[in-house]
Amino acid sequence: MRQAGGRVRGLTARLAEWWNSTRKQRSDGTAHLRREARVRARQAAARMQDFKDSDRGQRAASKLSDLRSSQPAKRAEAAFQDLRASDAGKKAENALSDLRQREPVKKAEESARKAMHDLFSGGSSSADGSGSGSTGTSA
Repeated sequence: MRQAGGRVRGLTARLAEWWNSTRKQRSDGTAHLRREARVRARQAAARMQDFKDSDRGQRAASKLSDLRSSQPAKRAEAAFQDLRASDAGKKAENALSDLRQREPVKKAEESARKAMHDLFSGGSSSADGSGSGSTGTSA
């Protein structure tokens, strides 16, 4: 009987050690992914700003403005507003609103909001590891 108890304790100790090591590996991997995403987001923001400042970017902005003020765009906007005001549009809007009230969707939205905030604010909450515990459990 003592042998069985010793084996169970040994197995429990090995399982606990394995669990702690894999949890640390996941935490380290998550921190690495966050750092990499933060760097890439900054690079993308810098490239976007460079594009906005370039002649090509300014021409594109001008063409986009012209497109938005064109008659086809105005007709499309009116058709969209008509669709939203229709019974089918209202039913779809209500179904979407009901879906967004569900707990998994709320958690996913909050997690995405936090991740975007971390990316664009420099990620101070994820740099010390405190942010990995709350987002790791909702995935």
